[in-house]
Amino acid sequence: MAIIYQDIPVLPINISWEEWNGNMLHYYGEEPLPYVAEENWPEFARIMGSLTTFSAYGFPGPETYSDWRDWASAIVTIVNGPTN
Repeated sequence: MAIIYQDIPVLPINISWEEWNGNMLHYYGEEPLPYVAEENWPEFARIMGSLTTFSAYGFPGPETYSDWRDWASAIVTIVNGPTN
């Protein structure tokens, strides 16, 4: 499973929370991921990390991050390995 797609801006660089959250819903629509407002990103992070599809990766909890982009970058790296 990869969270980065060559033609889709899934890395949280220069995209909004709405775009990133929407991409996760698009690509993982079979999972019960919520669409939440940016200020509620920790709720999304906790739910995503608890799902069987993602729990094997050991995603960090949102409490470790003050910004959703830092959290999202961390999980993309965990799943895909380092990117350039």
